[in-house]
Amino acid sequence: MNKFILSIFLISIGLSQNDADSTIVAPFDSIAVIEPDTTQPVPTIEMPETIDTTAQDTLVPLPDIRELGGKADKLPLGEPFFELKSSIDLLHQQMDSLKRVISVYEKGKGAMPTIDEELLNLIKVPQLRHRIELQNGTIVNGEIIQEDDLRIIVQTSIGQLAIEMDRVVNITEDLPPNAKVEIMGEPYVNAFPDREEIAGTIKNVGLKRADFVRVIAHLWSATTELIQTDSVFVTGQKQKYLTGIRADTSLEPGSISEFKLTIPLSDEDKVSYRTYEVRWESYK
Repeated sequence: MNKFILSIFLISIGLSQNDADSTIVAPFDSIAVIEPDTTQPVPTIEMPETIDTTAQDTLVPLPDIRELGGKADKLPLGEPFFELKSSIDLLHQQMDSLKRVISVYEKGKGAMPTIDEELLNLIKVPQLRHRIELQNGTIVNGEIIQEDDLRIIVQTSIGQLAIEMDRVVNITEDLPPNAKVEIMGEPYVNAFPDREEIAGTIKNVGLKRADFVRVIAHLWSATTELIQTDSVFVTGQKQKYLTGIRADTSLEPGSISEFKLTIPLSDEDKVSYRTYEVRWESYK
């Protein structure tokens, strides 16, 4: 009776003695068969095929705890954390250098040219007054400065260009939409021992009226030294401006006027060549 009760108890709790050499086994004839309870569902447990052991291999140990030392070092009282004296000396040097630069600029300020209308008139910009059509369809805009039976030389905005005449299909004149006064031909010079008389003709080839037209002549020596410079206003149409000023030095588009300029000379002046320029203004 005691053996039967012990066998039922061991089977119900699934007890086994693995640590000991002997195992308690109940006799076969005294084991009671317990029928499974089919009224309750049997849970299903799925076991993984392989066990991931990489997680344990990639574990990183925690770093050692840093031991805090004593108190942090502090700056002595009254001393800055940067070199104040050297910084002030550097600022003084930079200020002295800036003062010297300003002094040099102030001294040379009187000799420096100012960008005004007269200075801009000295800069000769090529007038794109001619439109040249070539056989290949190319259009060249510029000013024809030389022409013969074989070729033409055109002054463009990027330099001079030589074009053969047999390549030219058509040449048209594209006048600028403003005033443009030119000297027609070479002025006539009558030289005397004490003076030079220069006479010539000018024309307004632009599309607007030119006001206060003035012709300037420069006399040069053989060593390119400027000897004399003088100018004269031309006699043109009378014009009254919005300011109330009246003048007869205007040239309408297409108008032609003559000028005569007398320049006094001394005995030491030896004129080798002459240059001319024309200036004008535009007013309402």
